[in-house]
Amino acid sequence: MALVGAGRMGSAHARALASSREVDVVCVVDPSDEAAASVDLPRATLGTLPEVDGFLVAVPTRLHVAVTTALAGHGLPILCEKPCGLSTEETLAIAALGVRVQVAYWRRFVPALRALRARIGAGELGELVFVACRQFDELPPPRAFRDPRSSGGIVVDMGVHELDQLRWLTGREIVAVRGVAGAVGWDEPVDGDPELVELAVELAGGIVGAITLARRHPPGETCRVEVIGLRGAEAAQFVAPPDGDETIAAALRAQAEDFARDGGEGTTIADAVAALDAAVRARQALGLL
Repeated sequence: MALVGAGRMGSAHARALASSREVDVVCVVDPSDEAAASVDLPRATLGTLPEVDGFLVAVPTRLHVAVTTALAGHGLPILCEKPCGLSTEETLAIAALGVRVQVAYWRRFVPALRALRARIGAGELGELVFVACRQFDELPPPRAFRDPRSSGGIVVDMGVHELDQLRWLTGREIVAVRGVAGAVGWDEPVDGDPELVELAVELAGGIVGAITLARRHPPGETCRVEVIGLRGAEAAQFVAPPDGDETIAAALRAQAEDFARDGGEGTTIADAVAALDAAVRARQALGLL
């Protein structure tokens, strides 16, 4: 594969795949000398690519449509970082490119979550009534990234993970989203990007979902889920210090390997559209549009 984009997520993908026996990242495409050097890969341009079997796109969200459109001319599969556009329309434009595109929602490759989904599917918890998904970052990202015109803000950048996770775990569609926004920012407020958001989600069949997103969590990056059914309940904290980065890296590696073999376990464009559409509705409910 060719890695397109060597920023924070591009570097994370490169590190995760360095130990893969199935996927070989052979070059990086990035206009920044510093970013390209950070991943220790041969540098290429879109016009001077070596022979590859597919692309891993990790450029800023605002560039997803332009970059995937340019890559589609090669006729090769594309694994694109989430949220695959800033709007439903952008995601649909990527879907119309005529090549296989998988969206990088790595949660689907976390063993603890896969086991939980299997238990839910087998009916071990009974009929579901409540699912809570929590995502806490240690510190906010740079201001330029937090700008909703760049990343979509907290609800799109972070929230799409939880919204996709809700649909994937429950097998139910999102009917409605409501929310409350907390602090705009304690140190350096960013317009349109509150640092704390709580979403109440109605899922088909009457399941209640809750999503908590926070830009600051002093103990470190943490992700957890809680599921309550009529026959049982289960909670899982699947990312937490001190080994949260290892969990994410293993999931990124499993995701890329599944993509390479076309295993069908990853997120489709239709899934990405559903998650992003719900995120846009959440932004509307919060008055962030």
